[in-house]
Amino acid sequence: MPSLDRDTLNRDMLSMYTKWRDQYITTDGAEPGEVRVRASDSNYKDGAPSEGVGFAMLLSVYMASPDTSGRSDFDGLVRYYMRNLSPGYNFMGWKVDKEGNNIDPYAAPDGDFDAATSLLMAHKQWGSTGAINYLDEAKKIIRDAMEHLIYKPSYIVKTSQSSTTAVISSYEIPAWFELYKDATGEDRWDKVTDAGYRMFDHFYNLNPSTGLVPYKWVLSSTGAPTYTGTSGPDSNSTSYGFDPSRLPWRVAQDFLWNGTENSPLAHDLPDRNVKWFMSKINDNPDTALGTYNIDGTARATFTSPRNMTGPMAVGAMVDASNQDSLDLLYDYLRKQEPMSDWPGGYYQDAVMIMSMLVLTGNMPNFYDSAPYPTSTMPAPLPVTDTTAPAQPLNVRVTGTTLNTINLAWAAAADDQGPVMYEIRRDGKLFNVTPTLATKLEFLDPGTSYSITVTARDAAGNKMASEPVTGSTMVDTAAPAKTTGIIAQARTLSSVTLKWNKPADNDSINELSYDVFRNGVKVNAGPVYFPSDYKVENLPSGTAQSFTIVATDKSGNRSTSEVFTTSTTSTDVTAPSRPSYLEAGRTTTDTIPLKWTASIDDDPNGSITYDVFNGDTQLNLQPVAGTSFNVTNLHAQTEVSLRVLAKDAAGNTRSSYIYDTSTKKLKGN
Repeated sequence: MPSLDRDTLNRDMLSMYTKWRDQYITTDGAEPGEVRVRASDSNYKDGAPSEGVGFAMLLSVYMASPDTSGRSDFDGLVRYYMRNLSPGYNFMGWKVDKEGNNIDPYAAPDGDFDAATSLLMAHKQWGSTGAINYLDEAKKIIRDAMEHLIYKPSYIVKTSQSSTTAVISSYEIPAWFELYKDATGEDRWDKVTDAGYRMFDHFYNLNPSTGLVPYKWVLSSTGAPTYTGTSGPDSNSTSYGFDPSRLPWRVAQDFLWNGTENSPLAHDLPDRNVKWFMSKINDNPDTALGTYNIDGTARATFTSPRNMTGPMAVGAMVDASNQDSLDLLYDYLRKQEPMSDWPGGYYQDAVMIMSMLVLTGNMPNFYDSAPYPTSTMPAPLPVTDTTAPAQPLNVRVTGTTLNTINLAWAAAADDQGPVMYEIRRDGKLFNVTPTLATKLEFLDPGTSYSITVTARDAAGNKMASEPVTGSTMVDTAAPAKTTGIIAQARTLSSVTLKWNKPADNDSINELSYDVFRNGVKVNAGPVYFPSDYKVENLPSGTAQSFTIVATDKSGNRSTSEVFTTSTTSTDVTAPSRPSYLEAGRTTTDTIPLKWTASIDDDPNGSITYDVFNGDTQLNLQPVAGTSFNVTNLHAQTEVSLRVLAKDAAGNTRSSYIYDTSTKKLKGN
């Protein structure tokens, strides 16, 4: 732990959490009873990534007390998460825009893993008999994650449910996977934990002086990274930066909860990381670069100290030899304040405050230690400064675009030293900055906003400016016509469409789409994701004409050219994948297997199943139902089962592999 008393650590955490919450938790773009994260960067444009919602859920459940709104926030975040599920799955679409529209429904597993872990902790904090059954919701995510977000047989985490070979290193979170096994009894999470550590070991041995793991790569057919040296399969194969900067925290968390139970690397990897890091920053975290090569050499010229320093400080906790490093890094972090301007920003601040949660001792495993649902915050320190800064004057708009308003003001004097400035837009905190100017971004065209600048001193005394009005420019230009329309898939009764996102002069707000079939609109509500749009209940073997109408935030519209395709006249489409294979009461020689039925595109068709152990078919006759007894096995024998669905036309689709084993003989 840092060399400070617990009250001081708790005050540090509470101070940072309060400021982080004020800036990044909002009801904008949320339904009643919901709250969300405001990701104020160019990637999410004030929207809410599932990654950020997962971070916020963890923070809220651990910071909940009678003195904070933690549980209310947590429940609001859960409701927001559940409303924005990826269609057909129990995890959130990774990118929701600032209006609350799910604009990319594919999953980003790290956010869903954090959400599931927070729900498990909420179950321990408050039980699951209230309005939200935390335990059930956690198990839904965990079950779907094992089915859809884990490669098999390698058991490496996917980048999304649709990925086939891509791997992102920071999605490996061994402490969480150990918890999922304990909470659900699903032994396959051990395989996920082991796979992650095999991957870490690969890179640890590749560059033993740093232990750094790159951002992403692709798997070989054996499940090993394809990285072979200084030029991997793409530029990310050698890059340690924004995304993998979380790994020293993620791996050290496993050591702090489980020691080296899962792997010696739980200690050795973060320990090696932090010793390398300290050799690079010369006792000054502000010099931490945004990216390095995994051999430890500089890659970027810009710095990103918060997200680099926070996880490295957690990594320092694994070994007493790092005490001086830990104290230096913690002393830097405790002085930082969440803010949109550099060195802050949504991601940097989120990683920093998650690290602070661990560093201050406020992130135990409630499955091993008693939760603290009635904890209270430390007593505040005596206030010696009660004088507010002067009022900020000459607040003025210095420029506008469709989506931005530039603002400047004169410095506000304070009797105790420098001040920070809080910029509020229509009464809500938008930014915090130490400078005398800011850019309000991610705004709507043709909209007026009331803006105030509040000077705040180190003691928290505040003085607000008079409000000023700023207006963005009006947008009268329609988006370009939608192009690149194709049929992703065609069946007897459906066509699945995909198209290119057209250019628009409003680059902040998302376009919505209407889909017309033979001149008649088929979508009930606006469409925001330009692929996987399925038009169903069509007659077989018939031509279909489609147009796509794109509409921008201001209501300007454009219509595509006509795209013509047809449904198929014969059944060439495989049934849906048999899913959720599961063993019932296993004995020493029998495994009763069951699964969820497949669905065929032919409403009059039928489906049968074949069951395999590896490549060996086990059933002599086609299986008509959704269960099968695997018999004549030996005790304590591992099997790799899969189920193949076959429709009446002979089209087939296999389930994912299900690894399990028979029981031991008694006395063995």
